[in-house]
Amino acid sequence: MKKEIGSIFPLSDICLENKGKSLIAPQNTILYSLCREALYNLAISLSDTNNQVLIPAYTCQTVITPFKEAGWGCHFYSIQKNLRIDGDSLMAQCECFKPSLIIVHPFFGMDLNAQEVQLLRHLSNTTKIVVDLTQCIFSKQNLPFVDYYLGSYRKWFPIPDGGYLRANKDLCPNNQPVTENTAFVSCQTDAMYLRGAYFANGDPNLKAISIRLNKMADAMVEERIGLHCMSTFSWSLKLQQDEERIQQIRNANYRYLFHHISESDRISLVCGDIHCVTTAPLYFTIYVDNRESLQQQLIEDRVYAPIIWPVEDEEVLISDDVKYIYEHILAIPCDQRYDERDMERIVKIINDYQS
Repeated sequence: MKKEIGSIFPLSDICLENKGKSLIAPQNTILYSLCREALYNLAISLSDTNNQVLIPAYTCQTVITPFKEAGWGCHFYSIQKNLRIDGDSLMAQCECFKPSLIIVHPFFGMDLNAQEVQLLRHLSNTTKIVVDLTQCIFSKQNLPFVDYYLGSYRKWFPIPDGGYLRANKDLCPNNQPVTENTAFVSCQTDAMYLRGAYFANGDPNLKAISIRLNKMADAMVEERIGLHCMSTFSWSLKLQQDEERIQQIRNANYRYLFHHISESDRISLVCGDIHCVTTAPLYFTIYVDNRESLQQQLIEDRVYAPIIWPVEDEEVLISDDVKYIYEHILAIPCDQRYDERDMERIVKIINDYQS
């Protein structure tokens, strides 16, 4: 049976034996169960502003929902097909809505470039800047004009929960979470453990239960956003991760895919310049003319390439570029669970699909 590539991280018996270590956040940082809770806490902490936020039009619904639940007005600025900020769009939206916050996403290992930095530095004179590093969690870029950095750890490591908010020049919110989301963490841990058991013995029933539990965990946190601290279990597992090795593997896998996937009229690379990828990426991304067809070809070979992200609210579709991104982008797994042989397998599927 071929090795599966993609989907949630597995957990092993060794992981479950971990008794946990004290949750000690780095300086000026709050650790949350989920990144959306960090955004919600930030929104309610800034309730004395005009409660208007600008969000990249290419984003996850979990970035939008916290602000809507907190009663904020959400407005969107365009992203170009190369996943860089559309400066004209951002400036126009700032002039129109006078936002209290601007959310920024550096995408898939690409730190903000010089033009984006210059624009955001200018805008920081009149609004707060929040940089979401969920897709660039290992970034070393630390811009002094940025007010807050945040990110999701659980997208990168075999842990059931975890995210953070770091105050870069302002104070952290006062209402810091003190309780864990035990129901979510327990359900997600069970899903990850059963996924590991499935990989060990190949029992499809374990995989089916794992998928069901994972969906149950997601449903738990989509009903209403609460404030929970990161679990000590997840924090302990994160502290055990070899982050340098993880970055090296992700970068090596990304480079292999970059240099071996053949572009055509059916498939193109989202990032056409390898030098733009300045930190370890979450995924390797491509644009596909018939995305569902290629995605099915990959599934048949047990490769699970997600769509980052499906559109849940059509108000984000503000430009042709943004529509194109949502309709054609496909995320290829390149994380630390895989090596060059796995990347070779992915390349063969994609290149054969084009022939």
